[in-house]
Amino acid sequence: MDPITLGLFETLLFFIILGVTFKALMMMDITKLFQKGAIWQMQITVIFLSISIAYLVTKALMNLIDISFRIFS
Repeated sequence: MDPITLGLFETLLFFIILGVTFKALMMMDITKLFQKGAIWQMQITVIFLSISIAYLVTKALMNLIDISFRIFS
């Protein structure tokens, strides 16, 4: 496949997965892990975790797509 198309697809996939992981992490109750009143620390943790998870899942899916294109081409 064209590298530009794959790059656009990877970017779109990253932002979709980022939204899903952010929403999923917001549903978790992480207040037990932090001290009382540590609001911004919880927010930063959720943001960085969702970015990290979205990046890893996107890279894994793109690797699977790349492998499948190499196998079936």
